[in-house]
Amino acid sequence: MNYKKLSKISLIAFLALTFIFPSVSLAVGNAPSQEARDAKKAEIQEAKDAKKEEIQTNKTEKTCAMISNQAEQIQNRLTERIAKLTQKRTETQASIDERVAQRTAKRTERRAKWEATKTANWEKLRTKAGTDEQKTAVEKFIATVQTAVKTKNDAIDATLTQLRAEIQTRNNERKSEIDAQIASYKNAVASITSQVQSDCSAGKDAKTIRESYRTQMQQARETFQNRERNREEFNAEIKTLKDAKKSEVTAILETFKKTVEDAKAELRSAFPATTK
Repeated sequence: MNYKKLSKISLIAFLALTFIFPSVSLAVGNAPSQEARDAKKAEIQEAKDAKKEEIQTNKTEKTCAMISNQAEQIQNRLTERIAKLTQKRTETQASIDERVAQRTAKRTERRAKWEATKTANWEKLRTKAGTDEQKTAVEKFIATVQTAVKTKNDAIDATLTQLRAEIQTRNNERKSEIDAQIASYKNAVASITSQVQSDCSAGKDAKTIRESYRTQMQQARETFQNRERNREEFNAEIKTLKDAKKSEVTAILETFKKTVEDAKAELRSAFPATTK
């Protein structure tokens, strides 16, 4: 009797559990295999990797487009700078030629006036010569001064001509240096841009491409910008040239002045002062 009751109770308990938790038996029967779970994980990871690759590809494309645009702008600015530099050189040379022509014309005019004035003075001086000795002294004085004037003028002209030639040589050298620097910078930008395009085609990481581009462009800019310091050195060289030629002109004028003073002293000796 007790055994039968116990069996009934066990059966009733089992049925109750099955009624209350029907999913337990189903879950046991329908549980996915380890292989299916691994396949699902692999599918999810593959989707993540594909999304990550898509994001990276988009970043690379945007980076490459941005860099290409920047490089194009740099090239355009360089082209504009070269055009402006060429125009400025033409204008500067024209200005220099005009100033040289004006100074030469003024110098020629001053010399012509001096010659006209002195010619009149020579005639007055000749009228004061009463003796043959005085006449000889006057002609010697006139000849000495005229020779000294010609020597002075020729020396100054030669000094100025040499100065202009040396400055022109320095300018030509400077132009060649600047042109070489611009060409080098332009070629560097083209080379860097080509490398970026190659890296983009190879699908390199956007960050790597960007950092490499920035580093190389910074180096190229620093090299190009050194020309500003070279400009200061150039100006210093030109100043040294001008100072040296100025000293030469001063020496020429001092020599001329002494020659004329000596000639005057000799002339005065031929005209003794009269005593009252």
